[in-house]
Amino acid sequence: MIKKYFIQALNLIKQNLLFSGFYIVGTGLAISMVMLLAVIYYIKVAGIYPEANRSRMMVASSVHMQNIDDPGSNSTGSISYNLVKDCFYGLEKVEAVSAIGVGLTGEGYVKMPDSKHRIPTFPKAVDVAFWKVFDFRFVDGTPFTDSDFASGIRKAVVSEELAQRVFHSSKVVGKYITLDFLEYKICGVVKTPSYATELSYAQIWIPYTCVPNYDKGNYIGAIGGYQVVVLARLTDDFEAIKVQVDDFTRKFNAVSHDGYQLLWHGQPYAYWKNLFKVDDMTDLDFMKISRQIGWILLMLLLVPALNLSGMISSRIEKRLPEIGVRKAFGATSWVLFSQIIWENLVLTVMGGLLGLFVTYIMVLFSKNWLLTLLDNNVKAMPDGVEMSITPQMLLNPSLFLGAFLICVIVNLLSAVVPACLALRKDIVYVINK
Repeated sequence: MIKKYFIQALNLIKQNLLFSGFYIVGTGLAISMVMLLAVIYYIKVAGIYPEANRSRMMVASSVHMQNIDDPGSNSTGSISYNLVKDCFYGLEKVEAVSAIGVGLTGEGYVKMPDSKHRIPTFPKAVDVAFWKVFDFRFVDGTPFTDSDFASGIRKAVVSEELAQRVFHSSKVVGKYITLDFLEYKICGVVKTPSYATELSYAQIWIPYTCVPNYDKGNYIGAIGGYQVVVLARLTDDFEAIKVQVDDFTRKFNAVSHDGYQLLWHGQPYAYWKNLFKVDDMTDLDFMKISRQIGWILLMLLLVPALNLSGMISSRIEKRLPEIGVRKAFGATSWVLFSQIIWENLVLTVMGGLLGLFVTYIMVLFSKNWLLTLLDNNVKAMPDGVEMSITPQMLLNPSLFLGAFLICVIVNLLSAVVPACLALRKDIVYVINK
């Protein structure tokens, strides 16, 4: 029976190419918009290299110091080394805690060997735990060690892409690279990550103990130059970790800090929640954000569905005599309803495939700005950095399953009501139509 419906659907497409074309394109565009959001959020939230453990990560990216007597007097910024050391490095029920320097290095330049030419690069100052939190794959060498980090020895891990640009080889362990006029001995080379994994991305990673004044705070010992990533053993440990941070905060605020108190506004957040952070002085209202996203998805599906429903109603109106004759010869309303739904499902699946194709083309060719489309604070990409998209980011079974479910939803929204209205009409009326 289904095979017969499929053949009938193909014949109807051939008979009315204009309608079928509009239907497929309309469905494809609706699905592509929804899929675009899905792909962007998947790339930002799912466990992809080297942030394979995102589901177990918590992030604290800023600190807020507020005057107790004058709430309008505030100071915000990245986290100081003292807070990193006293609050986060001692956390329990964690697998690892990493502090990442924010702005400690700035945009750097690497000197090409045997040349005065320098190329822009993106450095990042990190600690030893960074290599435990993030799942980098080393193609040569190893990370810098605890003793390297403690003594502030200038060692560096470089991306495979930078190693190829500078040395034309990935096997460069033991060689020296000049970053901002300082020489670093290369101890490891990692598979190049994508800038889409912004938390871990860099082209060269150095110990933050190499940076002058790495342990200095800028304001009451709380504001400095770090963000913290906590890798929990289990997601069930998130609440226990937040309790520890809250306990430290109470003790910190019990001591006078020139009349200021420390606020985290719910940090550290689960990794996926951190993407929705608005600013450094606002608690995250995830229910409000969920409603906003829900309305966007509803509009993206409902408006095309209503348009397609009108097109289907017009098409069914022309087929009323056929429906009347089939009813007269004993066809049940369920059989006729099933046929209409299957015919439109074939068209919707075609539109869904078109939507997937359009989505992937848009992501691949507009990736430099598209992946920052939903960010609250859009930053220009650093010099020498290009957004890369890997097959792992796009070709995921869950995305295909989601696309198919969207196809079914659009089909039901657009075809069910016109089909039911047509099948309720009297046989004599539809035959004489």
